[in-house]
Amino acid sequence: MLKSTLGGVLGPVIFSTVMIAAASNRPGYSHIRQFISELGATGSENAALMNYAGFLLGGLLIASFGVALLKALPKKRTTLIASVFVSLFGLGVAASGLISCDIGCPQGSGTTENLLHNAIAPIAFLCLIAATLMLGIYWWQEHKGGVLASYSVGTGIASLLLLALLVSSLEARDMTGLWQRILLGLLFSWCIVVALRTASNGDRELPSNKAMERTRSAQNRTLS
Repeated sequence: MLKSTLGGVLGPVIFSTVMIAAASNRPGYSHIRQFISELGATGSENAALMNYAGFLLGGLLIASFGVALLKALPKKRTTLIASVFVSLFGLGVAASGLISCDIGCPQGSGTTENLLHNAIAPIAFLCLIAATLMLGIYWWQEHKGGVLASYSVGTGIASLLLLALLVSSLEARDMTGLWQRILLGLLFSWCIVVALRTASNGDRELPSNKAMERTRSAQNRTLS
């Protein structure tokens, strides 16, 4: 199970490491005001590092984590959709490296590639936020609460608030980079926690699967 969920850990770690490295080679770059995507903007210095080592590789690893969740969790509609959303987020991150924004990542203007890039980001964020909420509610219902369920729901709610703050800062570009990084850090942390929880406990120890095991045991005792 460790190998199959490793993308949920490696993806965020690699992305974050590359982001820090790329920013350190960009004089005057501000983590507070500027988008992460500006590190890979078309025509900018060392853009390939962020786009291919950060966005593309990191995103594909996170997408593989979504596939691993699909295999690890019980085959329910909620878990299926949530796992697909995790993979879609990863693919959205990867696509952001292949479809770069213009210098400065202008909103509502610029090249077609810039407009596509700006459209991908909010959809990707909403996919992962939806996944955290869906799995949190699912685990809550199956396990009657629990730390992982509460953490997932809390992550989803906090992420929605941060996304709203990010959108509200777009016009003035005041603290835009900070809100984006806090939001991404929150969601990346969720991926890492769920990946490690899945890896350390195995399929049978996931909250949803433990509930199913208790149900089957009760049914077997009734039949005997």
